[in-house]
Order: sequence, then C-alpha cells, then structure tokens
Amino acid sequence: MKNKIEKILCFIQEDLWIVLLDILSVNASYFVALIFRLSLQENFQESIQEYLSPFFTFAPIYSVFCIIIFFAFRLYGGLWRYASIYDMSRIVLANIVTAIFHVAGTLLFVYRMPISYYITGAMFQYLLISFVRFAYRLFIVERRKLSGKQADALIIGGGEEAYSAHKILDSGITYRPVAFVNHSGKGRIMDGLPLYNTIEKAIEQREVACAFIADTSLNTEDKRKIRDICKQNNIEVKDYTSFFSYAYDSDALCGTVNPAAKTQDGKHFIPFSPPDIGDSEIGEVVETLRSGWITTGPRTKLLERRLAAFIETGKTDVDTESEPDRWKERVVCLNSATAAEELNLRILGIKPGDEVIVPAYTYTASASAAIHCGATVKFVDIQRDGDKLTHAPEMDYGKLEDAITAKTKAVIAVDIGGIVCDYDRIYEIVERKKALFTPLEPDGTPLGDLSSRIQKSIGRVAVVADCAHSLGASRVIGGKKRYCGAIADFSSFSFHAVKNFTTAEGGASTWRPVDGVTNAEIYKFYQLLSLHGQSKDALAKTKVGAWEYDIVGPWYKCNMTDIMAAIGLRQLDRYLGLLERREAMMRKYGAVCDELGISYMKHHVDGMDSSNHLFLIRVPGITVEQRDKIIEKMAERGVATNVHYKPLPMMTAYGKDCSECPNAYDYYENLITLPFHTLLSDEDVEYVCKTLKETVTYFRS
Repeated sequence: MKNKIEKILCFIQEDLWIVLLDILSVNASYFVALIFRLSLQENFQESIQEYLSPFFTFAPIYSVFCIIIFFAFRLYGGLWRYASIYDMSRIVLANIVTAIFHVAGTLLFVYRMPISYYITGAMFQYLLISFVRFAYRLFIVERRKLSGKQADALIIGGGEEAYSAHKILDSGITYRPVAFVNHSGKGRIMDGLPLYNTIEKAIEQREVACAFIADTSLNTEDKRKIRDICKQNNIEVKDYTSFFSYAYDSDALCGTVNPAAKTQDGKHFIPFSPPDIGDSEIGEVVETLRSGWITTGPRTKLLERRLAAFIETGKTDVDTESEPDRWKERVVCLNSATAAEELNLRILGIKPGDEVIVPAYTYTASASAAIHCGATVKFVDIQRDGDKLTHAPEMDYGKLEDAITAKTKAVIAVDIGGIVCDYDRIYEIVERKKALFTPLEPDGTPLGDLSSRIQKSIGRVAVVADCAHSLGASRVIGGKKRYCGAIADFSSFSFHAVKNFTTAEGGASTWRPVDGVTNAEIYKFYQLLSLHGQSKDALAKTKVGAWEYDIVGPWYKCNMTDIMAAIGLRQLDRYLGLLERREAMMRKYGAVCDELGISYMKHHVDGMDSSNHLFLIRVPGITVEQRDKIIEKMAERGVATNVHYKPLPMMTAYGKDCSECPNAYDYYENLITLPFHTLLSDEDVEYVCKTLKETVTYFRS
C-alpha cells in the first residue's frame, strides 16, 4: 500500500500541471452546466442561491474522487503527444465512472440537482478532459503543417514493416509520410494514406523528398531499380529493410551483414543481439563438413568434455584429452535448452500428478518442459522490484516455501540475464520441506527404476536450474565458489543464436553427482532419450560388427550434431574474452543509467559473478504504453531494443491471468532490454547510451 501511494504521488508530481487542469476542468464543467441550466429559469437569483451552496460543498469531494479515478484509468503519466484511440477509450470510461459518482454523491450526501445539470456537466467534463490531453498533440501536428519543415516521404511496402515504418516516421519531426507504394497493387488506402501500385505513379502525383524502402521481400535488383528511379527524380532513398528484419525479431538476428554497420545515409543501425561468429568457427564448420561426419560424433563428444571442464574450473584451456575419463559423461549436448530441460525432468521421474514450481518471470521453456512431462506448473511471484542487491527478477523465496506441497517434485530456478539465483536459500527451503517429500517408487522399467533411485538419493524436492543465460556465471555456495552447472541438482544451458555462447541452436544438460548412481548410468539415459531410445548412436555403430542395436523406449530425437558442436568448440576457445568485453560495455551502460536515475541489473556483487548476458533497465514511473513509445523512439533512431520478459501468467497458454503475480507485472511494466552483444564497437555503445539518454529525457520533458 505504501509503495502504491508513493507511485501515485510520483505521477501527480510529474504531471502536476495536468492534475491542476483536471481539477479546474471537472469543477468548471459542472459549474457552467449549473449556470446554463438555471439561466433558463425566470427565478434565476433564487435558484442560484439554492444550488450554489451544495455545489461548492460537493466540489472538493468530487475533485479528489476524479483524481483517483483518472489515476486508476492511467490518465496521468501518458505521452499525450502520441495519444491514440486507446487513450480516448480510457478517457471515456473514466468520465462515465466519475459522472455516475457525481449523481450518486450529490443525491446521497448533498442535494438533488436538476437532471439536465448532470447530463450537461458530464458532457462538458468529457470535452474538457479530452481537450487537456489532446490539445498538445493537435498543436504539434498543426505547427508541423504550418512550419513546412517536415519532408514529405513515400513508404515502399504494403505489409507489417511498412505499417511500422509509418508509425515510426509519423511520430518523428523530420519526415511526414504522404503515401505508400505496394507493388502487389492491392487496395487503395492503407493506414489512412493513399496506396499506389508503382513508384512512378506515386512520384507523379506526390511531391516527395524521400522514399523509405520497408519491404523485406524486395531483392537487390528491385532495390536498384527503385534507387535509379528516385535518383532521376532527385529523391533521397533510405533502406529500412535490414532494420525491420532485425529490430523486431530477436530470434532472426543471424544475418551475414555487419550487424553494427551504419545505414547508407550514415546513421547508426544497432540490431538487438546478432551472433558473434568469426573465421575460427567458420573454418571448424568447413572442416566438419569435409570430414564426412556431420551428425552426433567426435566433435560433440569433445565439446561435452570441454564444457564439463569449464563448468568445474572456469577455464577454457583444460587439456581434457589427457584425462578423457575424468571429463566424459558429465555433460550431454542436445539440440536445444528446451530439450535439455525436459530430459532433466524425465530423468528425475517427473510425471502426471506431480507439481513443478516455476517463477512467474521467465521464458516459456522453463514451464513448458514440465507440462510436456504431464506435471502441473505452479507459478511463484518474484520479489518486489527484484533482488535487493542485483535488482534481477528473482523468485520470492518466502512464497516459494509456501508453494511446496507433498506433490512438489522439483523447483525450477531461473538465472535471468546470467545473474545466479540464491541457491543457498533454495536448498535451505527444500531441506526444511523434505518431510513432505515422497520419492517415486520403481515401476519395473529401466528409466522408472533410475528415476526412483535418483529421487530416493536426493531425498527432497529437486533443485533444477534453468541456466539458459548463465554459462560461465558463478556464485559462492556453502562457502565455495561454484560455476553454473555444478550448483543445482540438474541444470540446462542454451546455445541459441542470441546467447553469449552459441552453436546456432543447441543446449546441454548437466548434473551434480548422485549418491548410489553413476554418471555413466545417467549419461546413458540422456543418450537413449535423445536418440529414439536407440541403444547405440551412429558413432558406436561404426565399430566393426557393431551394427545391431535395440530400441529401449519410444522416446525423442533431440541430439546435437557435429556441425553445431564445431561452432561451440571454437566459441569456447574465446569465451572468456567475450565475457570480459561484455563486462566493459556493461560499465558504460551502468554509468548512463546512474545519470538518468534508471534502475538496472547489477551483474557483479559480493559472492556472485554473472555471465553478463542481458542488460535490463527499468524507467521509473512509466506505464506499459510509455515504455513501448520509448522503444519505438529508440528504433526510429536506429537502436533495436527488446523486453525480457512478459510474465508467463499473462500468456494465453498459461491462462492470461497475472493477478497472483503482481510483482512480476510491475517489474515488466517499465522494463526495456538494451542491445548488448560483442559485435558492438565502443562507438556503437556510446551511440546507444546517447540515444537512451536523449530519448528518456525527451519523454520526461
């Protein structure tokens, strides 16, 4: 409640002028309505004396109520220069609520007023409140038209990219979109602007200074023709296709263009998170292709051993081939982190009827893996405003403890952005709750018997780490520094294209030693689960006379290939350098956030070192709509950002109900993820900082 009041006061302080105008508007509306109504009567003087006293008595009460309702409907803190139909609908609803209160309040507590007074007053109030918010936008738009400083522009394209380009350009001050060109020739109007089927016709009918190419389906020859036509007509051309290919799809950031290159007009283009692939990775892949072995084979096994050594020592130059038995069968490489998470749970024996606890603030894979196993997911809210030291959206451990029941078999801990969870706290909680835990009984199948032995050996709810972001991160656990992968009972990693360490796609599972169960037994079942239950992989079957195999179970196909492992081997060679580069960029981002008073995740605190994967910031006092406007404005300046994440309970697959996780929603509401990758130059980092500073300052003004 205290934080809610502070938030209200913060909004009122920032929008004091609009609050004062609202108070004046709501009272002036009904005062004018009253005078207008009474002026129609012959006994005006007598009537005015009868009604003015109750009007002024009720006015302070009504003013306070209106401010509260307007705040509840988010009529404060809005970016009214970008007001839209959505904003208008909230104004309408807020005025309906206040009008109903005005009628009820005067009838119950003051004096019955004329019916026409209520109707006219509500209409006047709606008009004035709308005018207060939209007047600025109207003023800006008209001033731009009169000034003539905006250059008229064509947008070439007829799809989502063209629509996005229109919105971005229309919110700026340099260009004014006047028409679209869609070569398919479908339709005559798009987003309120005329739509032409050829650029020649558009140029003939519109005097334009610039053309924006926003159609990603155009090939190089198509673009060349557009440039030739525009050059003949002295029209500037700007190519936004690469920007839209990258800026709005973080999973598509795998192009071969220089991701931090400037556009043709010299402006920066900063994509969100392209992979850092060098000549060494390319060379290793070429050698793999030439080797004749491209599926799971010797390179995959070597990557597994090297990852095992890295997870134990934090070093990437360990000679694992001098002691292969020491490092083998401790990590299994797979085709994705999602597969790794699911196989972790299946090895643990998670099944229908079991419960798995998952933080509300994470990506879907953290929960979907449990659902694939038939378990019930129980979401736990995060700590308010994140962890006190790191500001990361970490689980509320008190709520975690309350959520554990006799059905709970696993807790998924998520190291968001590479910041390692407080596993000491998690282990303390599951140990305190171990009396509730009943291990799985053997069912006579090889996998069921293994799962039963593992559950009985652990003897409590299993701690399962989602380390998708945290390869190389560490935390002091029980007084000893441990790297992610050697902390939780079972862990999963992601090697997706947007991660610090990539194999294009891919992931890995690892586990801590289990008393009474050998690593070889566990590793064997990962191999079975990931290769259709086949008792021999392709590499094993190459041995003389070893063709025959068995199918132990009707399982899955999610193995890693040697082509993927080839990328990973060379990535691992330079991984520590990549982490150091990220830390250097992080310091620059942190400095500008401190200057702006923006909260951000602290990746290095006493006893914990992150893998520096994501740079999450939270702009205080803004709404979701304002956050999205900031993202759009930065995109207009060539800086692609993102949001990590929308809380899972908000998603359709998980019920679209975040009411039980208010802290997760509050954290998400004002969060922006900055571009943060090792292909950024120092100049690029400075440009991101400059753009962030100018954009946030602009929206605060």
